[in-house]
Amino acid sequence: MKLTKKEIESKFSPIINGTYKKDNPDKEIGYQKWCVRKTHEVIMEYTIVAKTKKEADDILEKKECIKVEEVDDYGDTFREKIDGKHINDFSGDEEAIWKKIEECIPSEDTDSDNDFKPFINYEDVNWTADDYDWLKNEDGTNIDKK
Repeated sequence: MKLTKKEIESKFSPIINGTYKKDNPDKEIGYQKWCVRKTHEVIMEYTIVAKTKKEADDILEKKECIKVEEVDDYGDTFREKIDGKHINDFSGDEEAIWKKIEECIPSEDTDSDNDFKPFINYEDVNWTADDYDWLKNEDGTNIDKK
């Protein structure tokens, strides 16, 4: 049974201005993943997922592992996450080294109901390590792609 256009639009969100579900995007869109190496008596390497570098730093301050053990914990939500592991023994009080490693972005999609025209799907997300695909700066503001 073939659905009419009106039935399709009532069941599925329409593609508006080349986007799908932009008004109700997946909750992971905008989160960024950071690899943080910070020297204590040992080198600890953390992978932190948060919306901004400041939020990631707040999670690090609250949850970093001071003892020589692994940490696997969450921030205020289950999407904000911190993992840490022991890497090597050193002494010193050096500055933390920050490196953004991934970002969650909406996917590019096509749909037969839209004559296979490409659109941005905010319901289906991808984590990407390719910095040229990233949409957010470290502070959570949009990257100007001019």
